[in-house]
Amino acid sequence: MNKPIELNKDEASYLMGAAEPPTSSVLISNSKYLNNPLFRDVYAQFGLKRDGHDLPAAYLIPQLSRAFGEVTDYGHVFGALAAEKARIPEFAEWLDARFLSNFTAELVEGCKPGTLGSLMHDFIVKSGLDIDFMYTGAPANDFEYLVKRRVQNHDIEHMVTGLDPSPVGEIALIAANTIANSNYFQGDFVHELNAYGSILMSTSVSRAGLHYPNVLPTLLEGMARGYAVGAKQKKPFFMIRWEDYLDWQIADIREEFGFQDGPALGDWEWTYDAFRG
Repeated sequence: MNKPIELNKDEASYLMGAAEPPTSSVLISNSKYLNNPLFRDVYAQFGLKRDGHDLPAAYLIPQLSRAFGEVTDYGHVFGALAAEKARIPEFAEWLDARFLSNFTAELVEGCKPGTLGSLMHDFIVKSGLDIDFMYTGAPANDFEYLVKRRVQNHDIEHMVTGLDPSPVGEIALIAANTIANSNYFQGDFVHELNAYGSILMSTSVSRAGLHYPNVLPTLLEGMARGYAVGAKQKKPFFMIRWEDYLDWQIADIREEFGFQDGPALGDWEWTYDAFRG
């Protein structure tokens, strides 16, 4: 009969120490995330599930967003944003400009092959997807504007960095954004910007380690490449006005922003199938 590998009493005591947590009839924690039933459930699902072919990979994203909404003090977020706006004149200028785009196939039709505009045209026409796919209404405040711009730029960031939209590329891009944000902002505001992505990164590592071990080394490589890309940035990706680069060749954009750390074209394609099922 197979027996589970367990620590003996002395080994467990070495790790746990002599202290005991308080007991109660309800869960007690100093983590607002652990205290929230929805957050616990969604995190467990993200970290422990297999990715089946029956549902889209992003199926649980709305639940994760709702869980974050339940634990987020938006008054505190707005205050942290205001503090950074006062500290960084460039950020304040970017927020006050409220620049937005309405990306359509017609807008980028006729761009020369190899340009960002050409890639965007192909993406919109061939995939049938929208660049501007979430938070489509007019932003009511600085925070809503920032979130909307992050979404508008997301697919473009895949194109320009070479961190593709494969399962590994998605996590690599999150790593790149995390470092770029952390190098520019500070305090509570950078925590709010990076918290969501930290959940997606950590649970992807967990899923790969538990269910898709052949993908795990490539996933860690993707995170390392993303770190290298993000570390070279002078400001967060969402503050870059990619509309000014529609006529630029992708190779020139990568040279301009130091995006050479991305993988070779197609290197992560295999993870679409290997990280599911």
